[in-house]
Amino acid sequence: MSKSYDAFMKLDTSQYEGEFIGMCEGELIAHSKSFEEVYAATKAACGNKYTPFISQVLPAECMIL
Repeated sequence: MSKSYDAFMKLDTSQYEGEFIGMCEGELIAHSKSFEEVYAATKAACGNKYTPFISQVLPAECMIL
């Protein structure tokens, strides 16, 4: 996979429930309830060299089928 995906899978996301998180090359760049804010900050940090990784952190009670 990617550095950011691997880092996301290892990250304790409990403090980010209900928010979007943005990562670039395995580093957490931004988190917010606003996708637009997270995307803008992450895109700026990644520039044209890397692809931003954005994910919504769902509450622990949620199950995706």
